[in-house]
Parts: sequence; C-alpha cells; structure tokens
Amino acid sequence: MTRNPIGARYLEDRMVYNVAVIGAGNWSKNHLLGWRAQKDAKITWVVRSNEERAKARAEEWGVANYTADYKKVFADPDVHIVDLVLPHDLHAKLAIEALEAGKHVVLEKPLAENIEDAQRLADAAAASKLKVMVAENWNYGTFVSRAKKLLEAGAIGRPYMIRGALDLDIRYAFKGVAWRHQSERMGGGVLIDAGTHAISVMRHLMGEITEVSAQIDNYDFPDLGSMEDTALVLTRFASGAMGLLSATAVATKVRNSTSFMIMGEKGAIEFDTHDRSFFTTIDKKRSEEFTLEPSRGLVEQMTHFLSAIREDTTPLTSPMEQMGSMRTILAAYESARTGRTVKTEEIRAK
Repeated sequence: MTRNPIGARYLEDRMVYNVAVIGAGNWSKNHLLGWRAQKDAKITWVVRSNEERAKARAEEWGVANYTADYKKVFADPDVHIVDLVLPHDLHAKLAIEALEAGKHVVLEKPLAENIEDAQRLADAAAASKLKVMVAENWNYGTFVSRAKKLLEAGAIGRPYMIRGALDLDIRYAFKGVAWRHQSERMGGGVLIDAGTHAISVMRHLMGEITEVSAQIDNYDFPDLGSMEDTALVLTRFASGAMGLLSATAVATKVRNSTSFMIMGEKGAIEFDTHDRSFFTTIDKKRSEEFTLEPSRGLVEQMTHFLSAIREDTTPLTSPMEQMGSMRTILAAYESARTGRTVKTEEIRAK
C-alpha cells in the first residue's frame, strides 16, 4: 500500500483525514458531531482567537493540538482538511489561504458577506484540484433528500410552487457575540444568516432563481441595528415556478419551526425539520412517511465531503454552486432597498 506523502493514517485501505477546526465556538459542536461519525476522519487541531479558549475546547473534545494562530495549522503537513466555523467576513479570506496551503476546505454558510469575496472564493475553488464545500447541512438531511428523490421521480408532477417558512427565535445565538451585531461583518440579518439555508434548499429542489422581490424590517431585535430580523422573499425560478420564503429571527411561537411545501400538478410534499414531520399528498390523498429517520444533515454532509475527496467529485454545495444562493440573497436586499424586482444576474462582482 502506498502511503500518503503528508503522513496520513490509514483505516484498512482508506486514508484517515486529519481535520483542523478553525473557529471552535458554539456552532462548531455541530461540526464535531459530523466529524466524529466518520471512521476515516479525525480532528487533530482546534483553533480559536483566544489561546485559553482554544485549550479548553481541545480538552473538552479530547484533541491534542490547539492554537490561536491559524497559520500554524496551514503550515502543518499532517493536516488535510480545515473546517472554518467563523464570522462571515472571514470565510473567503481563510478558505483561499487554506487552498493556497494545500488543504481541502469545509466552510460555514454563507459563502461570504459580499458578492466580491464570494466570487473570489468560487473562482479559487474552481481553479483548484482541492475540494471545497459550503456546510449547507439541510441539503444533505433526510427530509430534503427524500423530497428531492420524489421530485426527480415525478411523484407530484411538475412542481410549480415552493413555500418556505423559518419561524425562529435565535436571539440567544447573538448574545455576547460581537461580530453578529456588525453589519459589515454579517452582510445582513436573518436572511443572509438562517435564510441562506432555506434559499439553498429551495434552489436544490426547484432549480435556479432568476428574479427576486423582497421586503425586510427589524421589528423586535434592536441589537441588530440596521439589519433585518424579518424578511419576505418572492422568487421566480428558471423553470417558471414561483417561490415564497418568510423568515424571522424573533418568532413568538412555542417552539421554532422550519417548514417547506412544494406544490405540483398531481400533489404536494410538506415537511418540517423541527417537528420531524414529512407528508406527501398524491391525488388529494395524504399519507405520513413513517419510515424516515430525521436528520439535519450534520453527519451526512461530512460523509459526502470525504466521498468527494476520495472519488474526486465536486461537492453538492460547492462555492460555485452556492453563488446562486448569494445572488438570490443580495438581490433580495437590493429589491428591499429599491422597491423593484431584481434579476439575480444583476448581482455581479465589480
């Protein structure tokens, strides 16, 4: 067996990839869940901007190496993958540096906080032989995968409308996190944050979005300043189908919900990833899918990424693919600002 020149361990006949998690804050625990489920991956570095916090997280996770200097990780020849769980404005910068250092990259959504940085990263990833995946975990989860298969099989006929509703109270996630209160680092409010997931799902199921009309406002989250806590987005797809997304970060419901409904000529598909419900309606007969094991795709996305590396394929949510989500979100902001319908092709890097 030929061993990898950069010192990877092997499990039977498969290489075990060493992973460095950069930005090990609260959300990184979800990435830990994904990596620990992989037999051919191991977290070997934890990076945080504060050395003591990096040490504490490394001890919590049982990881030997920690640092506050991410460049140490990029210089380590035994690191194969870097996982960036960072503020939006650092995504493109560090992902490009990681590629230049010869590392595969997983990065949190969104692609970047503006179209210029997003395009730079998409171009760099496309030009590289290394793999880059945006962690749009919903696209890899049970419900979205099942809906995609049903649509491809023609179960509900030609789909003509999709509706998504993100009824969330996520103010807790912003407490004590300074960058989440800075528009220049976030790029926007609930739409570019949680809404990115929903837009990605809608595109995955229905195809590319070509036109956007939107309204946004801040009703009950003054800490966000000029950024929105609530958004309504109307979309037109290349197929001619329509879409509607409502998203709020200040929901007053008993519990959060993230629901989608796809309407077709012969029936409908409905699911809610929080309620863990999945229904299909064919010829006006509704049935619940009891056989599904609900997941948010946290494990499946990492499995998919490792497969893309081994098989030399492009990840489903590559940076170039996710440019469609960036254009849609930024078109929504432009529509809200100008009061007009905006074509996504108008959103281009200068």
